[in-house]
Amino acid sequence: MTDTAAASSLPESEASDDDNQPITIRGRSRGPGAGRDGLREWLFRVTPYRVTGLLFLLVLVPMCFALPWSGDQGQHASTIWRLRENFSHPTSPLIDISGNNSPYFAPYQVFGALVSLVTGLVPLKTMHLLAVMNVVLVITGIGAFVRTLTSRPWAPVIALFTYFFLWGVNVEVWSGYESWLSFCLGLSYPSAFAAGLMFWLWAGTLRLLGRVPDRAPLSDKLAVRIPAHVALGLVLFVVLLSHPFTGIVICLGLAGIMIGSLRGLSVRNWLLWVLSAAVTLAAVLVWPYFNLLDQQQSSALDAMHQGLYSAPLAWFGFALVLGLPALFLRFRRNRMDPLVLTFALIGAVVAYGWFSGHYSFGRAYPGLIMTMQLAVAIEAAEIPWKDWFKRELSLMLTVALALGMWVQAGTIFYLIPKKDFPKGVVDNVQTWNPWPGYQWVAQYGVKYGDVVMTSGERPLDQLPAYGYYTVSTDYPDPAVAQSVFDQRNHDVWEFFYSKEATDQDRRDLLTKYHASWVLIMPGQGVVLPSGSGYEQVATSPQGEYLYKVVNS
Repeated sequence: MTDTAAASSLPESEASDDDNQPITIRGRSRGPGAGRDGLREWLFRVTPYRVTGLLFLLVLVPMCFALPWSGDQGQHASTIWRLRENFSHPTSPLIDISGNNSPYFAPYQVFGALVSLVTGLVPLKTMHLLAVMNVVLVITGIGAFVRTLTSRPWAPVIALFTYFFLWGVNVEVWSGYESWLSFCLGLSYPSAFAAGLMFWLWAGTLRLLGRVPDRAPLSDKLAVRIPAHVALGLVLFVVLLSHPFTGIVICLGLAGIMIGSLRGLSVRNWLLWVLSAAVTLAAVLVWPYFNLLDQQQSSALDAMHQGLYSAPLAWFGFALVLGLPALFLRFRRNRMDPLVLTFALIGAVVAYGWFSGHYSFGRAYPGLIMTMQLAVAIEAAEIPWKDWFKRELSLMLTVALALGMWVQAGTIFYLIPKKDFPKGVVDNVQTWNPWPGYQWVAQYGVKYGDVVMTSGERPLDQLPAYGYYTVSTDYPDPAVAQSVFDQRNHDVWEFFYSKEATDQDRRDLLTKYHASWVLIMPGQGVVLPSGSGYEQVATSPQGEYLYKVVNS
């Protein structure tokens, strides 16, 4: 018996469980004696998506090894450092306190720490390898998921372009927002890893439910079904802990898929899906580093994400204009369509974030946009190529994708220096300038675990990537009381900016936080350290001053 009633509409040869009979799938005969030849055929088969995916990889893999320095990369690298140094009791990723119950110690970071130890690479170098893995997961995952929604061979190809380029006239750079420019900055982030697993997990769910066009249902034997459901539960656990925002999107997508399949589930298959849920819950509960169910909503996290609701038309306009009609067409054909139901569920969560003031739920926006991007791609794939420039949808999509590529053309500067382009190009495309690193500080004796007193976004975000701690941080951590961050931020302000603080007050603050270095960004109006307790040891190419704290 198959999972859904939809399987009964398959040809008899596809629905048969008799292993001794050849099964015809998409016009190919596969019998028990053709396994090796069938595998060889599958491996070397040339399809439009494989060719297109390879072309994307030829750009993205070099990007993985360029890995432009920006944003959250420092926080993720520092988490790998803490685990690498002490798997059982890691310190907090950014500040020198206990890391107990920190949600940053997730499966993705644990895997990164293991890779770092096995290869001998420092975490920043390890993240190049993680980026390659993430790119492969996303590119193959998009193809796998779209093929479960349609048998049109060009639909996954178009989906690759809509997923990366059908956004808006402005680029929002944020982890999980997988526009081309944002994705290339976050290739090594847990959000990219989670996005790839999201597509594979949804594809696997539809496959288990027997809802894949022109594909025979998965074997109904328990020897196949039980491992598949256990694996699905474990993958969901990994994503929920590694990137909870994507985990929410995945769960909503799973709900949308399941709603359309409820009437076709047998009792046995209900039990198998309960098994998947039980595996996920059990793994979440036994995870040693933190309890996901105990994590509190952070007011600082909400404040950080309020801006996500400020300009949806500018960020997502192309997807909205083309995607909403495409979803409406799918709704008219099938009110239980998984993309439509997923869109509705994620939309409710995004709206809740706006009306409740819990703006961090705006991180579900990419899932909302993704359903529209894929709906457009599938609708466009129905149009014959000879009619491509005669239909309104395909013509509008071509224009929107061309504009989207121009909007995000600045990504090429991550691989090719700006000086190699005409000034008119450089000045008229959006980009996100990569940050220079802090490799230079190690030359002057700064060691792993040293605490640096500094201020400013770039050093606070980057220094922990090299194994150092900072006194304060820009990143909230639900495991640390907000009052701790507030006090540290106040003390950093007092050290650098207070006109009333004495030299002794500043020395006391350095002692309080065991800070042995001071890094000062230029042009911030800070009070420079004075007295015999400081030794200026270096000035960076960007004009930053590095002081060593010495005994007076």
